[in-house]
Amino acid sequence: MRRIGLTVFVALRGNGGTGGRPRGTGERRSDMIRYLQTIGRAMVPLIAVFLALAQDGRADGPPPHGAITITRDSDFHDCVCVTGGSGIPSDPYVIGPWLITAPSSGGWALKVDNSRGRVTKSFAVAGITGGYNDRDPSHPLVWLVKVVTGTTVANVVGNNDGIGVLLDGVAHVALDAISVNKMNGDGVRINASTYVSIANSKLKSEQNGFHAEDSAFLEIGTTCAKACNEFTYDEGRGLWLHNTHDVLVRNLTTAANDTTSMYLDGRDTYNVEIAFSTANADGSICTAEGPTGIATDTQGGIRLVNGAHDNYIHDVTARGNALDIASGGDGFWLNPCTGEEVRISPATAPMGEGNVFGPNLCYGTTNIAGLPPAACKQ
Repeated sequence: MRRIGLTVFVALRGNGGTGGRPRGTGERRSDMIRYLQTIGRAMVPLIAVFLALAQDGRADGPPPHGAITITRDSDFHDCVCVTGGSGIPSDPYVIGPWLITAPSSGGWALKVDNSRGRVTKSFAVAGITGGYNDRDPSHPLVWLVKVVTGTTVANVVGNNDGIGVLLDGVAHVALDAISVNKMNGDGVRINASTYVSIANSKLKSEQNGFHAEDSAFLEIGTTCAKACNEFTYDEGRGLWLHNTHDVLVRNLTTAANDTTSMYLDGRDTYNVEIAFSTANADGSICTAEGPTGIATDTQGGIRLVNGAHDNYIHDVTARGNALDIASGGDGFWLNPCTGEEVRISPATAPMGEGNVFGPNLCYGTTNIAGLPPAACKQ
């Protein structure tokens, strides 16, 4: 657009001369008025373009596209959504970057569903931006079902939508640069999946940041040299692993969560190692709409509950409005609006055996006997 404006200016300036004949002051003034009027008329369409782009908010963003659904190989061609690649593992189809202007009738921006085994081509998601709001917490921006070939999902952006990324029964999926804010569902939700990694991502949700159910062999931030994942400002839990095992967590920041920063939950939650990370939680607060977060007896920094066993937590800073590092629940929830202790019965069950804590834990309060002394100033 800059080049067009310059061309108009130069052309108009060239037309203002008269072959070098000297002009008087009045003539020059008249020429200037005509020149400015001409400039104004020429700039009207350009200004309209600039205003349209500014109002639309995507002058430098991805181009618009309708919701995308892939259930068989031919859909990669029919969707008119592939921007590169040939569909083989060394050269996967590339989907995006796209601005999805409205969800599908099922509520997603992009869904790749291999539940019938008809998606055999390799693909990668290079950018999906939600250009709409969706208050339904079950509606995902990006949804993969039964995708088990090596796949990368990168640059997913959403604000005030449902779930950021939903993975159902997938394997070998790498999430990168997922940036979602004020989501009404989980930032990332993983169900019955294996070998999933996430890096360079910010997850902020009205529910949980990163929520894994019945999954295994997950890696969070392991490819980063420093803190690269932020699961923060979530009204639920920042990191919730439920019956999920063999998880490696590195370089993770969870902060200002309204319930629990890191929550290891269930007898099938084991072989989880969390290190070089922070878990800070302010707990529920009182707003004009009432208490935030979840009315639960497991407020605080890090909680191991319901039999979670044989996990290893070290080189971690944990701070919470309740206990910083704890086993099980407290048996009550403190209502921040009334100050009342609301009894929770039965209290959330404690952790199982074999959990190891330390070295280099920074914490203040705990109900777990035998933790090493805090390796930080209180």
